[in-house]
Amino acid sequence: MKTLFRKPAPRKPLLRDRSGQALVEIALVTPILLLLILGVVELSRAWNAHQVLTNTAREALRSAVVDDPTFSQEALHGRIGELLTVASLDPSKVEVSFEGWRSGTGSPARIRLRYPYEFTFLAPLFELSTGKSSVTLSTAFIMRNE
Repeated sequence: MKTLFRKPAPRKPLLRDRSGQALVEIALVTPILLLLILGVVELSRAWNAHQVLTNTAREALRSAVVDDPTFSQEALHGRIGELLTVASLDPSKVEVSFEGWRSGTGSPARIRLRYPYEFTFLAPLFELSTGKSSVTLSTAFIMRNE
């Protein structure tokens, strides 16, 4: 005679069941990986802003030391503002220190630019660790007047 009930399939012990292991590992690693990627992107943006600032200082000082009587300090600040605007940096935030302009052929002229760079993605984490959400990028050049 046949029975109407089937014998239940043997169960796996609960401690050996690994069906959710990959999901738990992804849940643990994903925030760390995203933080690392955002950190690389943020530091790359800051490095790019520093490179733009350095190039701006070099170009502005080169324009100033060439013997051109029509070039003025207003033109120097205008050139700095133009180069920073092209790179999507706010020219009103830059601090310019310029000395030695037109002090005679062969004498040194100096320029120093300082720019407060505000972090975008990592501002809360940076503020938590250092107490401020920005860093001041600075660059300086010395060239001889021609």
